Amino acid sequence: MVMYMLQINWDELSSKDITKGKKTALSIGVFDGLHRGHRFLIEKITKQAPELFPTIVCFQNNPKKHSGIITFEEKMALLADFGIELCVIIDFSEHFCKINGRAFIEMVSRYLSPAYIVLGTNFFCGYRRDTNAETFKTTAENLGITTEIVDPVMEGGLPVSSSRIRKALTLGNMDEAALLLGRPI
Repeated sequence: MVMYMLQINWDELSSKDITKGKKTALSIGVFDGLHRGHRFLIEKITKQAPELFPTIVCFQNNPKKHSGIITFEEKMALLADFGIELCVIIDFSEHFCKINGRAFIEMVSRYLSPAYIVLGTNFFCGYRRDTNAETFKTTAENLGITTEIVDPVMEGGLPVSSSRIRKALTLGNMDEAALLLGRPI
């Protein structure tokens, strides 16, 4: 069942009151396959913080220029199905890629009113990846935002990851890809 989900571009945040006074629970990432690891992050913000507005900050295209596992349209439909109510979409532009991690965190705080942020251990942001998950957490918590870093979801002794899914797809191992995605290919 597809629910309604508001989509807004990052560049529009400063000109609108998106959250309309509501506090958000959010996660930030590429979310390029919406695999089991991504879904774990999403469940944290939709189920553990049900009183907050569930929000995802993600990219229009993969900043690392990897081919997508799913299309952008499929990603948006799945996010809505998973209970996300607001998706802030970043175009990884020449301007955006120069923002340092601290400035990014301050903008997230100012424009999205987060009360709770959940990140994976392999999270990085900012110019030349200058901010890792631990630094993000420290900075966000200094701004009064509860931040949680979660370990990766494991399968077969290895983390579930988009690169692992892309490799399985390249090798034609559809069963492994479907297992890691948590849904049929």
